[in-house]
Amino acid sequence: MAEAKKYHRLPYGVVAFILQLFLGLIYGWSLFIAPLEADFGWARSDTSLIFTISMIFFCVGNLVAGWLSKRLSPRAIIFIAAVAAGVGFLASSFTQVLPWIFVSYGVFCGFAVGVAGNCSLATALKWFPDRQAIASGCMLMGMGFGSAVLGPPVNTLLAAIGWRTTFQVLAVVFFVILVIGAVVLHNPPEEYSKQLLAKAHERDTVAGKDFTLPEMIRTKAFWLYLCWIILISSGGLALISNAVPAAQDILVLSMDASAALAVATSAMGAISVFNGLGKLGLGLIWDKLGYRRAFIIISSVYAISMILCIAAVTSSSLPLVVAGFICLGLAYGGVISSSSAITGSFFGPKNYSMNYACITCQMIIASAIGPTIAGMFKTASGSYLSAYIVFLVFAVLSFLLQFLVKRPDDGTSAK
Repeated sequence: MAEAKKYHRLPYGVVAFILQLFLGLIYGWSLFIAPLEADFGWARSDTSLIFTISMIFFCVGNLVAGWLSKRLSPRAIIFIAAVAAGVGFLASSFTQVLPWIFVSYGVFCGFAVGVAGNCSLATALKWFPDRQAIASGCMLMGMGFGSAVLGPPVNTLLAAIGWRTTFQVLAVVFFVILVIGAVVLHNPPEEYSKQLLAKAHERDTVAGKDFTLPEMIRTKAFWLYLCWIILISSGGLALISNAVPAAQDILVLSMDASAALAVATSAMGAISVFNGLGKLGLGLIWDKLGYRRAFIIISSVYAISMILCIAAVTSSSLPLVVAGFICLGLAYGGVISSSSAITGSFFGPKNYSMNYACITCQMIIASAIGPTIAGMFKTASGSYLSAYIVFLVFAVLSFLLQFLVKRPDDGTSAK
């Protein structure tokens, strides 16, 4: 390993973390809802659809990045994302009609975040095959913190210069940051990569076989894991997308509406912060205790979060609301980070980019299931209590299901 000492791999992880931090601003879409609705009189369902479109094209961007990874260098792929982000934010500043921002923000920005997020993570992780879980957890923590860290500065810009100029500022910032990332990030030298992979195989942190996408989707492990992550992501996305009104419903019983809104917004921030910490925590647990215990802990914390939310509704308790949101943030952050860890440790690093992109598409299904359940029960009963009960059932099912998820032995397809 003498040659390996000539290379310093930590900077690549730091650069990927910074990129993920900025890309995480896509989850802060709610910052733009109020000014857009005030200017155009759009309904909440309209502005919410913009976020939904961005999530769909986030997944599309992941898939495209995976496909391009076999054809272009990381520099070229991230540069494509830089152009898409710059065009998307700049075009959004000229919005006059709803379909325009569907395309400018929803399609272009969502696509750019998916491409850059996938490529930066996949490239940086090639420097850490022996520390896949903790490395991916640290990098993805950046995306979890994105809206919490960058939200206040963006809010300040919105108040000072308006949403149109803010979009223009973001166009420049994202383009510059991504171009810098494109210049810095690159794959490790082939010889060094072989040394790192040999070390990873010694520690059994990566799969013995590199699965192609068709091979991966023919395994039982893939489908069982996909069901497990959808059960947890559904609850996570449901509460993330309804965090403020869900907290307000409880708090207005004990304080006035304006105070309830302020506290509910702070509670929502707790989800973002602990979402990031959950990603890091999952990496530590996975590397130290293995994937089975990591799965058990995630499902258990998810169940605890729903129990706390149910108790908060029945007792109108602020501490229980905050505790429930914190636990949910940890569980959701952990389960999202697990998709990166499982890609390398179950299916190998060679086809990481494409395989990870495929697993990430679970968000499309989860974002359709979770928020729909929450909205349906809220409309029918005026409360989120029934939705919490459903998600508690999801948590129990996920706890049982995870015992069936096992690492493929040698690529044998499931029948």
